Formats: sequence, C-alpha cells, structure tokens
Amino acid sequence: MTGSDGPSPLRSLIASGRLDRPPILLWKHFRIDEPRALARRTVEFYRDHRLAAAKLMPDIPLLFEDHALSSWAQVAQLRRFGPITSVGRAPEYVRTVELIRRQLDADDVVLVTLFSPLALIGLWCGPRALREMADADRAVAHAVLWALAGVVSGLATACLEAGADGVYYSCWGQDVLSSKEYDELGVPYDLAGLRGAAGAEFRLLHLHSAVNGGMERYARYPVQIVGWSEVESSVSLEAGADMLPGKIVMGGIPENRSAPADAATGARIGTLVERFGPRFVVAPGCSLPDGIGDAALASLRALVGR
Repeated sequence: MTGSDGPSPLRSLIASGRLDRPPILLWKHFRIDEPRALARRTVEFYRDHRLAAAKLMPDIPLLFEDHALSSWAQVAQLRRFGPITSVGRAPEYVRTVELIRRQLDADDVVLVTLFSPLALIGLWCGPRALREMADADRAVAHAVLWALAGVVSGLATACLEAGADGVYYSCWGQDVLSSKEYDELGVPYDLAGLRGAAGAEFRLLHLHSAVNGGMERYARYPVQIVGWSEVESSVSLEAGADMLPGKIVMGGIPENRSAPADAATGARIGTLVERFGPRFVVAPGCSLPDGIGDAALASLRALVGR
C-alpha cells in the first residue's frame, strides 16, 4: 500500500504528465527524535493520508536544539566541520531516511527537510541573531555561512544516497535582512547548500515567514517548486507565480488552523485550480499545528479528492 495509490502525482507533475487534480502534501512535526520511531511515524502519516510524498520532518536536530544558543556571538565560533558522518546528529537523520526507504515502494517519493545556513542560525538563536550577524563583522559572517553551507550540502547528498528522492529546502531571513543584505548573506549560501541536492529528482523551496517582495531572486534557484505562507505574506501565489517563470507554486492551505477545512479554504483551493489547473501543489504555507487531528487532516486531504 502506498500513499498515493499508483504512480506518484508529484512525479507526474514534474514530468509534465497528465494529472486530473493537483498533488497534495501535508506535514506537521511529530516531536520524535529517535530514527526508527520517526521513520515509522513518517510512513504511517504518508499512507494514512494518501499524500504525494513522504516528507521527513527535521525532528532530529542537526547540531543544536531550537533556541539552544543565545546570540550570534556563539554561532560565530562555528568555522570548521568534518565530514557529514561526524557532524552532530546528521548520521541519525540519514539513518531515518534509510529506514523510511526500506518501508516504501520504489515509486513512492521520499522528501527530506533541510534548512539553509541562515535558517539554521535562526533556529538555534532566533531571528534576532540574523540581524546581529548582518550588523557585525561581515568576514566572520561569510566564514560561518560558508562552513554551514558545506554541512547542508553534505547532508543533502548523504540523504539522497540513503534513498531520498528530493529535498524540501527551507530558507529564512528575507523578512529580517534588507534585500541587499539577503543578496549578499542569503542567496550565495542558499545556493551553496542546494548543491548537494543537484542530483535530486525533486527540489522544493520553502520561503519561511513573511514574503513581501524580492521574489524575482528565487527564479534562478535550481528548484522546480516554490511555496510560502499566504497567511504571513503580502504576496499571493498568483502574484508570486508571475515573478517565478517556469516554477510550480505550492500552498493554498492556511497553516495557522488545526480545525477541519472550512469553506474559505475550499474556495481558495478552487481559485488556485482555476488559475493553475492541476499544475501546482496543494500544501500548507508552513508546518501545520502539532496537535492537528486526523479528522482535520482528512478534510484537508479531501480538498483535492480521494
């Protein structure tokens, strides 16, 4: 039994195959950091809700727990890392990929969630650290970001070798840094981290938090699908698609609700289907609430039919 019953709609979407309806992805944090248990829960979630891909959540922290560091000054000490097999808990994350792959068929799509270098800093210290970094010695910032990009790239490659089909790459900072700062401190290291996923069949880009401009920069990112939160952002999926020629957009489900899908959500998906046909991905703008129940998830899944 697979999540999507038959050829993956995500694979058909990327290959420009015929689709009756758009693929759907749903995800939430399971708060499980043991590889075997996390793999089992990821596969169950994928199958129970018949999704377009099994998306591995980053519930095994790479180096530090969220908000474990207090300032940019602590991050600034990170300049050198060994091979990915020796970096923090990366081996456990890669092991989880292997376990998921063993439980699924070859046609099932496995996506791994990866964070950009700026996103890692934001997770470890909060967004304030990104502002502190931009206001401090830029040479130090570039050294740290380059080192972190190597870790992200190495982790992407290791996950693909372990059986992942693609990456869901989360970029942070465009809402904290100015456009010029992000072009210097974000874009080069986003791209450097993505190099490890160059051979991936699927590359999805998530623009975390508010997106209120600067969409054009992402048109040259080597990804096929781009998504962001319409709850937090002033840029709609329709407007963003116009600035991202050749990209498939992802979204339509408000991520700030744990209740079943309402009429407004159904109408929004209908509007997007009318605009894009089946060539977009129905998904939340970010992770759904941890406590969202099966009934609510089933109602979201039903937005694109069973």
